Amino acid sequence: MARTLPFHRSPQARRAHLSKLSLFPLPKREADLLSLHAHCSLQALIDGRGWLGGVQSLTEVLILTSFVAEAGYGQISRETWLDAEAALNAAFGKGRDAGVWQIDADGSGRVCAVLAMHDAQLSGAPLGVLATASERLEQLKTGEPKPLPQRKRA
Repeated sequence: MARTLPFHRSPQARRAHLSKLSLFPLPKREADLLSLHAHCSLQALIDGRGWLGGVQSLTEVLILTSFVAEAGYGQISRETWLDAEAALNAAFGKGRDAGVWQIDADGSGRVCAVLAMHDAQLSGAPLGVLATASERLEQLKTGEPKPLPQRKRA
């Protein structure tokens, strides 16, 4: 039986390989799954069959979208962001108070605008940018926000 040759890499070579991988976009399958989850959460809210986790997930998408836009991939205006946040807050309040997890037509349109940008970011932003945004979100959720990165000037 033939033996395979051991493929040893130095730590520097491994870091360089991982660094190169961070420049590639997210694989299409993973991007589609993330997008599908967000769109299903929104559709459930539109149908009045939403749930707390769906609203939380959409709120995380809203935050991630803004982080990725800050990194230079897509644009989301402050007004669009605040409108979508207000719509999700209203859905959360209605769910918490009345037990009906639903979003109105105006609110769903506002969240849809953010989801469209999120979809474009998932397919176009490098994996490293998406990973950094995700790390920032996790830090925010644990109460340890990291300072905002400084934008490069041309």
